[in-house]
Amino acid sequence: MKRKKICTVTLAVLSGVVILSLGTFITSFAKEDSSGSQVTTMAATANLNLRDDAGLHGKVITVMPKGASVEVYSMTSAGWYNVKYKDQTGYAYYVYLNFEGTDKGTVNDGKVTHMYATAPLNVRSKPNTGSAILGSFKKGDAVTVVSKHDGWFKVDFNGKQGYCHGGYLDFGKGDPSVTADESTMNDMTTSAPLNVRDRPSMKGKIIGSFKKGETVKVIGQEGNWLKVKYKSTTGYSHVNYLK
Repeated sequence: MKRKKICTVTLAVLSGVVILSLGTFITSFAKEDSSGSQVTTMAATANLNLRDDAGLHGKVITVMPKGASVEVYSMTSAGWYNVKYKDQTGYAYYVYLNFEGTDKGTVNDGKVTHMYATAPLNVRSKPNTGSAILGSFKKGDAVTVVSKHDGWFKVDFNGKQGYCHGGYLDFGKGDPSVTADESTMNDMTTSAPLNVRDRPSMKGKIIGSFKKGETVKVIGQEGNWLKVKYKSTTGYSHVNYLK
């Protein structure tokens, strides 16, 4: 059964800065919070405002200095990261955050950016499914991210570099007050009318449905079933009808 998941988060290079636009646990560099969860960090590439809301209307809480390491939890549809800097949580615009540990400017700070595998994930020699498989990550493994290439992440794997598809990588979450519900990172689109069931099985009770072409917020995966947000609740839809 073919599985296909396209992450709606894309990365682009703008003015020499790798950026995220529209559209996660074991490492010596990952920061651990009081709950024991480890989180994704990125670095500010310029002095960057931390705001109390996702938009230019948000009040500036503080200014994060160039080179500051920032915890990243999710991203809104308008390109604002939900982040934590020191003991303050707020929003920062994506253009001025980059992967840590790169060769460009102040992000080469001795740290690295990790994302996390949401399912078993192959590492390939090139950014396409036809290239050789170098190895794989297990679900939940920390993946050191170097850069982004048209839906694929260049990653470090056993001392070598390879590529992983972005559809199976996500941010870590370290602050229980922050929810991934606002993020478009794992949004998918229905390829046909699609039922939502109360459990990941064809025997599950149908609790609703999506129309063809409707955007679906994916928050987890169990085999061939994706856990999705449906109105004010959650349910399960089959992966074959989401892209």
